[in-house]
Amino acid sequence: MKNLIELKNIWLLVKTGFVNKEERSGKELVFFLLKMLLILLIFKISTFGVAYFLESFNIFKIPANLNRLKFENSSDFEILFMIAVYAPIVEELTYRLPLKFSKWNLIISLMGLILAILRIFGEIEYLYCFLSSVGVGILSYFFLRPKRIEILREFWTKNKLGIFYFFLLIFSFLHLINYEITTEVLLFSPIIILPRILGALVYSYIRLSSGILLAICFHAFNNGILKIVTIIANYTNGLFS
Repeated sequence: MKNLIELKNIWLLVKTGFVNKEERSGKELVFFLLKMLLILLIFKISTFGVAYFLESFNIFKIPANLNRLKFENSSDFEILFMIAVYAPIVEELTYRLPLKFSKWNLIISLMGLILAILRIFGEIEYLYCFLSSVGVGILSYFFLRPKRIEILREFWTKNKLGIFYFFLLIFSFLHLINYEITTEVLLFSPIIILPRILGALVYSYIRLSSGILLAICFHAFNNGILKIVTIIANYTNGLFS
């Protein structure tokens, strides 16, 4: 039964939007992360199975990911930095940090949301997006006076489930920009973003039960491991070719 406790806790997160933080020894932490990797792998296989089923019956085919075109002129290490360093840090601080309320957690998340919205929908240069997000963060710091903080804290406490799903779905649906938006893509968007939803569920559980730093590291490992293996394989082939 101990092997199923993480699945039970994830199910608790699905139902309530929150789990308590747990203290773990070094050994327990290693086993915890291994279990999280196994659960994430099972989720990925499940989503692949759904996609394969739909494709085999000519119902729907997952469209090509446009990120490949965005990165076609980038080096392997530039790609690795973007997917395994930049993306995990920004995404975890934006969508998982505010699952536990504090003034700074809210400000940092708001800055990340502004950055994402301006980049995605405004198509503004990154520097101006970053400066705008910093400006919003500064204004938010002075706007969020103690009374407003207490009101928001109470709201967070009473609406954990809604807040959890708000950030999970925003994170997941924003990844639709990785595909060419068509009527078919919008119609089948829940299938397309299902891997993101399940991944966000795992990241959220790690963030709440073990802290934001571990969530960032786990996200980075998940994003970057295949690229690291590819870089090593290419380097090795170059040595012996």
